[in-house]
Amino acid sequence: MDNYKIDDSFGFLVNRLATAMRRAFEKRLEEYGLTAPQYGFLLRLFEEDGQPLSRIGKGLYCDKPTITGIANRLEKKGFIRKVKDEKDKRVVKAVLTEKGKGLKDPLRKTAMDLNEATTKGFTANEVKLLKSRLRSSLDNVLGQIEGGVINV
Repeated sequence: MDNYKIDDSFGFLVNRLATAMRRAFEKRLEEYGLTAPQYGFLLRLFEEDGQPLSRIGKGLYCDKPTITGIANRLEKKGFIRKVKDEKDKRVVKAVLTEKGKGLKDPLRKTAMDLNEATTKGFTANEVKLLKSRLRSSLDNVLGQIEGGVINV
């Protein structure tokens, strides 16, 4: 343990990678006037349009005020409309506008280009394995948090 350095910490490396990727991605999103969280919101709608804000927030690990703020900014930019659910007026759904739908292909390409740059020099099998291992690591940590284990 005496030789342990922060640069060897798995958490430090993963955090640095996530931070670097977010900065690189937000730089690429500038031409669309979007932030990474706004992109994530839109991506959820590209997967299934007309979702309740609460479901989008849960899927992006955002609380209600955060997801509402993102929705408000996207609506102001003309990418989505907020509509009340027909059956339950308390539920607010996000619906893509034509302007928002037009971003689907360019935004996906932007994300895929960054993912490709991030894994430059990796084989397809290495990328698949890395994703699998990252998911497993996330599950391990979430299991410790949700299981009440403190020594993460």
